[in-house]
Amino acid sequence: MRKQDEAIWEVAKKHLNVRNNDEHTLFSYLLAQRIVEKYPESDIEVILPAILLHDTGWSKIPKDKLFNAFGPNNKYPELTRQHELESVAIARQVLPELGFTNQQIEAITALIDGHDTTKNARSLNDAIHKDADKLWRYTPHGNRIIGEWFEIEQAEVLEILENFVLPTILTDFGRKQAIIFLETAKLNLNLKKYLC
Repeated sequence: MRKQDEAIWEVAKKHLNVRNNDEHTLFSYLLAQRIVEKYPESDIEVILPAILLHDTGWSKIPKDKLFNAFGPNNKYPELTRQHELESVAIARQVLPELGFTNQQIEAITALIDGHDTTKNARSLNDAIHKDADKLWRYTPHGNRIIGEWFEIEQAEVLEILENFVLPTILTDFGRKQAIIFLETAKLNLNLKKYLC
């Protein structure tokens, strides 16, 4: 993690101890760094703080509804929206204390607000932020956690990723990464079929 982001992480992780959000955030942070490298016109100083804070609001959602407020069978889409608003509120509270300017805070919270509930990219920064958030699902860690959350097998996780998540990836580089992760996971799942 970049030195300048460690203070944000220290504040954010207190709010990320539900739904594997701490782990998810670290993977998304790494993925955002790799995507930003391919788009030098993007603003890493906005994207990375937004990634660290984007899911902090899940800590404010009732625990009994938490696992039914996202995913393919979302029963509470209003709670998906609420977690975004709660994450924005947390960001607006902590960023001034960390020395961020009003202009920086507006840019960061603009990415957090709507990161799950808006489908189209509102800017390049927004596209990268959304893709880094989604790409975690394609990592071996993301595959495992999704399977545990929804009590489904790896093949079903991969089917969801291919048919429902992949069409929502917004950047060319993000799409290429998702396909590489997906093809690697499929090969791993079917490896025995190809071996003697």
